[in-house]
Amino acid sequence: MGAVLSAYLSDEVLHNAHDWGSGRGVQMVMQREAQSPGNWRWRWIMLLDKRSLFPESSRTSRFSFFLTNLFETNVQAELHLPSGVTPVFVSRKELERPEANGFQTRFPNNLGYIAVSHIGLNLSKSEAIFYIDHFCGLCGGGGYVVMRKVNGQWRVADQHSTWVS
Repeated sequence: MGAVLSAYLSDEVLHNAHDWGSGRGVQMVMQREAQSPGNWRWRWIMLLDKRSLFPESSRTSRFSFFLTNLFETNVQAELHLPSGVTPVFVSRKELERPEANGFQTRFPNNLGYIAVSHIGLNLSKSEAIFYIDHFCGLCGGGGYVVMRKVNGQWRVADQHSTWVS
């Protein structure tokens, strides 16, 4: 899980480097509890109907994704992010605290916060599927991601956005 998320989040951080300027460290705030991907109907469609989402992904990856997300548990991953980026795992309750400007005070120099599901893998651990939400104040988005390991490196193969704000 750590390698897949590290690759995805590192690319995301590098892509958004203009948001945090040079020489300034940032905090990547992560929700500790795994994010529930969609509703039950959507999960069953993904599992049973190849055409609905990522038809090129393996059934094993989709089934693994479904099973790993049946029960709510914490995300436990050792992340290796670019220099200057510090991951911070925080409970959902802490993220939802209502104080005005509380989030910015508690987590200065952040890129908003990220909530991620557990990852489904194929048998050879060369394909991964997960769900991710990114909340960044007035904006945000979420969706499903398929990554594949190519020449030892995890790369995004496909994404399916489910919401944008």
